[in-house]
Amino acid sequence: MKNIYKIIPLLAVCLFTGCATRPSAQEMNYLASALTKVSAAVDATVRHRRPADGLPEAELLQLSTAHDPALMKSFDGLTVRVLRDGRDSAVLVCEARGGKALLEDAGCTAKLDQHRWNSGGVDRCEFTVDVKKVCAR
Repeated sequence: MKNIYKIIPLLAVCLFTGCATRPSAQEMNYLASALTKVSAAVDATVRHRRPADGLPEAELLQLSTAHDPALMKSFDGLTVRVLRDGRDSAVLVCEARGGKALLEDAGCTAKLDQHRWNSGGVDRCEFTVDVKKVCAR
């Protein structure tokens, strides 16, 4: 019985540290690279495929990556959202079930627009990139 009192605090520490770990820079850089490919695919679909008009987020993402479903493999277990504003678009990656925002990218740019995973506070799964401004030509 005495051993159980030693195990409970150990389990509590393991649970709290496991839940509090932040993603590594290496992991996020890998996802950032994958995200730029997805956001470029979404951008091409939004700009050049008329059937994409009016599609919900999930369907637009599926249509955009249908030519290469492996594009989405890196994001298994994460929430991926799509923003469309006219012919401009952005893609947002968040923790599972719409938790903390991790990465955000406008499809019209070559480089990832925002690494949000390393911001100090709670960063909600909402778009912050102004795609009209970023994509102004």
